[in-house]
Amino acid sequence: MSVVTGILSSSIGLLWNKARDTMSDKLKDSDVTDAKIRQMVTRELNDIKTKLDGLSRKDLLCSFSLLKQGVCLLYAALDNSKLLYCTNTSLSSTVESGILNVALELFDVVRKLKTNSNDEFGSAQEKFKSASIRATDAFCNEALRTKDRIFAAKLLIVSEILGHLDSPETAIVGCLSFLQDLHGLPAVREMFSVYLKRGIMSKLNKAERVENVKSVMLINYVLFQFSSKFCSKLADRLTWPGEGIELAARSFNPILNWQEISTRKSWDEKLMPPCNELSIENGIDLFLSAVNSHGDLVVGEAGDSEGKIRIISRTGGSKVVRLPRPKEDEINQEHVVAVAIDKSNNVIVVRQLVARTQNGNVISYVLNVLDNNYNVTHHWTLDFLPATSTLDCLNIAISNTNDIIMIKYNDPRVYICDNNGFLNYKFQRESVRLPSLTMSGQDEIMISSDDNRAVHLYSKKGSLQSTMKLPGGHVIRGVAFHYVICQIIVLSLFEKNDSYFLLCYSETGELETSTFFSNASDEKGRPSLISHSSGYVAVITEKTVTYI
Repeated sequence: MSVVTGILSSSIGLLWNKARDTMSDKLKDSDVTDAKIRQMVTRELNDIKTKLDGLSRKDLLCSFSLLKQGVCLLYAALDNSKLLYCTNTSLSSTVESGILNVALELFDVVRKLKTNSNDEFGSAQEKFKSASIRATDAFCNEALRTKDRIFAAKLLIVSEILGHLDSPETAIVGCLSFLQDLHGLPAVREMFSVYLKRGIMSKLNKAERVENVKSVMLINYVLFQFSSKFCSKLADRLTWPGEGIELAARSFNPILNWQEISTRKSWDEKLMPPCNELSIENGIDLFLSAVNSHGDLVVGEAGDSEGKIRIISRTGGSKVVRLPRPKEDEINQEHVVAVAIDKSNNVIVVRQLVARTQNGNVISYVLNVLDNNYNVTHHWTLDFLPATSTLDCLNIAISNTNDIIMIKYNDPRVYICDNNGFLNYKFQRESVRLPSLTMSGQDEIMISSDDNRAVHLYSKKGSLQSTMKLPGGHVIRGVAFHYVICQIIVLSLFEKNDSYFLLCYSETGELETSTFFSNASDEKGRPSLISHSSGYVAVITEKTVTYI
């Protein structure tokens, strides 16, 4: 199956409110061919045309007619260039190379189309352009029903995607701008507000409202999937799309907050399984969790008298790695007390060792560095780190230059050592509590304040660079730096309505967006925040991981 016909199928499926590619529902994997997809796409276009005829909407009918002509011309171009029957590029197991392969295949097919069949391909692009213009006219017609204006939005987005196969990023930028216009329609904002609130008003015109909500959600989903394949920088869940859909008391993000809609009985869950959430059967310790560049979690096994870490793959499955037992015979207990991952995916683990002697227990800390295969490459004793009791809590973070920053409960000092365990700097902070700890994009140390209502940014030598205050009523539950959008992300609890929010700050400390994440009453439990310099940011609870 060529990537172009795959895009055709999923795009046309959007017009029928189908989130998944049409062939995924109707054909077995071994039986998918471009010819069969072509037959289904053509048949579904005819079915849609039959329904549109009864609408008597001039611009909608004209836009759809132009779109259908463009699809026929595109198929003719594929036929003439002998590219219709080609095997889909095999995707690598990694997300990054998989996306790259899909993009390269698309560009290669389009390049050959432009070279071998200029007339059909050029004519198809002109039809899609005209379809987009007429769809825009229909969308801007305030006399049309909300349902018709939403369908116009679908036509426009499908036309933009198919009309810019040679430049997907151009299509995405244009569609995202239009998507914000769709989200800004008073009728769209009102229907989402009523749908999410439930209550008496939600009983009126329920069927049409559910269908309209589905349509808007699926427009977001299809466009997000397209963006993920061809322009990953624009497919960021946290900032998608702009301010989201503004409701009376909050904003609704159709990608990040998808489950608020999809878990309803009125919604067909088969349309869209959560694409950004991972369930964890055995649970994890929030304070011993880190994420690597593949989106996999590395978690210290809490409550275990042996040193173990667990690797939880984003694609499913997990394995436990046993850290080498210290050679000293007198060591009778060891506990993992901190885990972090550097930009090269080396795993940094701090263990607390308890040795029983005639004079009582002797407590010490060791630093282990594990490579990509989870083999220990370094083992150092942290002589500078005082040990006062067993199972002391410890927070660590890794700088861009691979320095290791450590903060210990009941200790007012911040320790900075290299990855060989040698202490370079230490300085005093404001309290002995265990705060949130991470690094900024400028390699500053970010530490939450004693009351968890501000973030302090320090240099490695302990100079306070700036303070970032949270809005009134918000309390910090986690801090991370998002390396893709270059913003500081704060996971906060808004005490007034017991809800969690994701606050996005610029690197200079200005609050730019505030996005609702979940209700504190949800069964998932109290969340925390982790990130990696590759761009992965995730909200974690004991049982779930939500990638943002």
